[in-house]
This record gives sequence, structure tokens and C-alpha cells, in this order.
Amino acid sequence: MGGSQLDLPERDFESYVAALLERETNPPKGFVKDTVYWASCQSEVVGRIAIRHDLNDFLKKIGGHIGYIVRPSWRGKGLATEMLRQLLLTDRAISIGKLLLTCDETNLASERTLLKNGAVFTNFLEMGENKPRKKHFWITLSK
Repeated sequence: MGGSQLDLPERDFESYVAALLERETNPPKGFVKDTVYWASCQSEVVGRIAIRHDLNDFLKKIGGHIGYIVRPSWRGKGLATEMLRQLLLTDRAISIGKLLLTCDETNLASERTLLKNGAVFTNFLEMGENKPRKKHFWITLSK
């Protein structure tokens, strides 16, 4: 991904975190600035969530303002819902005000996470043959 090792955190977690921190102020070509937050339990990283400061054309269609991931062993416990709830309280989220969130039409767990945090469904985006449609949601925060 953009010349970094973002896809291999298990090999060198320190470099992975350094690359994410660099993206907050100096993203590689094709990326936008973002801020990453971590969820941990008893010193174990169990999830992460990022808020993208702006949207490029790709993110307007596919990724949205927020992306998150939860370790498989922690899924189904409300962690993603709580990570998103807390992220929506940050100054960064409030300053953006209206946040686009997306998920695959088939990802019902992610859709529930969005809806529990006040997301409003607006439309589908066709992704091509044999690919699930993307569902677009918006969350509007008051400044």
C-alpha cells in the first residue's frame, strides 16, 4: 500500500504504527490524511478505527470517512459499536460534521454498528458483477 508495510502489521508492528502516524500529516500519494485510534483490552490490541480528514474520489464511493476493524475473537461483543460511538465524540469528527460511512450490502454486522450510532442509509452503489453493492450511510453531528 503506497510503498509502506501497512498490510503486514504482524511482521513489524512498530513500523506499521509509525506509517499510520505519518499518514496523519503526510499521507502517501493516493491516500488522505487520517487519524487512527486503537482499542485494547488488558494490553492486547483488539481493534482499530480511523477517521479520514477528507474524501478523495475513491473514498466518496467505497470507503467513506471512517474505517474500522475488530479482531475476529472480539467480534460480536459490541466493540465496533463502542469504537464508533467514541470516535464520533472527537473534535475531528465534530469538525467534519457530516460523515460518510459505507459497508458491503452483505455485511450485516457493520450495518448494525452504523445504525446503532445514528447512521442514516441513503443509497446503494453497484460494484460490478459478482460483488456486493456498497451501502452508503451518513451521520450528521452538531458542531
